[in-house]
Amino acid sequence: MEKLVPHARPMLLIDRILAADDTSLKAAVHIDENSMFYDAANGVPSYVGIEYIAQTVSAYSGWRAWQASKTGNSEPRIGYLLGTRKMTLQDDFFKPGDHLTIDVENIFEDGEMGVFDGTVCRDGQIIVSARINVYQPKAEDTPTS
Repeated sequence: MEKLVPHARPMLLIDRILAADDTSLKAAVHIDENSMFYDAANGVPSYVGIEYIAQTVSAYSGWRAWQASKTGNSEPRIGYLLGTRKMTLQDDFFKPGDHLTIDVENIFEDGEMGVFDGTVCRDGQIIVSARINVYQPKAEDTPTS
C-alpha cells in the first residue's frame, strides 16, 4: 500500500486493494483493537470512514500513476481532501472483526481537481457514503518535506 498511498503506518488506514480500473478502485479495511482511532468501549467511529474514502482515492491516484509509468516505479504524490458533500453515516461505530470494503468512483476530473463518490460497506450494507472534492498539485508544486 505504501507504494500507492503517501502515508506510512499507523496513518495508512486501508489494508489492501481488491480491484481497480480506469475510473474506480475498491479497497479493504479490517477493524481490530490495533486499528487507528480504535476505542475499546465502542470501536472505530464511523466518521473515520471519510478518511478511508480519501485514502482509497489516494490509492486510485497512485494506481493510475503506476499504470501510466513505463517502469512500474512511481512515487505516490500528496493530495488534499478539500471537502465533502452529501456525507451520510448509517451507524456510529465500526466494531472489532468488521471487514469493510471501500469503493470510490471518479466522477469528475479537471487538471489537479477531482470529485469522487465513495462508500464504506460492512457485509454489503453501506455504512458511510460521501462525495468528496480533492486536489492533487502537480509534482513540481508538491512539498517534499
